[in-house]
Amino acid sequence: MFDVFWSHLKHTKAKRIFLSILRILSGNQRLANFWMGTSQCGLGLIEILITVLILGIGILGVASTQVVSLQMNTQSQSRSQAVLLAEDLFDRIRANPDTPNDYALAQGDAQGANNGGCATSFVPANATVAANDIAAWENSLACLLPEATRAVTVNGNVVTVTIDWDQNDANMNPVVVRTQI
Repeated sequence: MFDVFWSHLKHTKAKRIFLSILRILSGNQRLANFWMGTSQCGLGLIEILITVLILGIGILGVASTQVVSLQMNTQSQSRSQAVLLAEDLFDRIRANPDTPNDYALAQGDAQGANNGGCATSFVPANATVAANDIAAWENSLACLLPEATRAVTVNGNVVTVTIDWDQNDANMNPVVVRTQI
């Protein structure tokens, strides 16, 4: 019965299409070669090289996606850290409501306790609570965000904290958080 069907496939293109379908369904290259009348077995060097090339391009695509994902995750973590630091300063101001104007800071680099850098064993020793709060907050800022700059403005009972850092992306905006005390 199959021989009758095969003899009706007179055109070479139709035979090739049929063999492709047969190869896919059976998963057997030798069976397809048998029906085609060829005796070639195994894979050629060119087929292996093309397969390796396609596989390599796919792996490079996955790797580049992973790199971009890691960069976005780092930016998101830094942004969250900046918001948490702004909220920390707001809490410090709320805890010391008598002198909110003492927390105002002009735009400038965050000054950590270790000559402008991060000091992990920092203990503030200033004369006022506000000065201690600012020193501790700036040290945290220097420790958690690379090359951080900050500005704190107090306008009546509205406090605005602006934090910027080295984000490795010129299109990223600084974090600006505003609250009413």
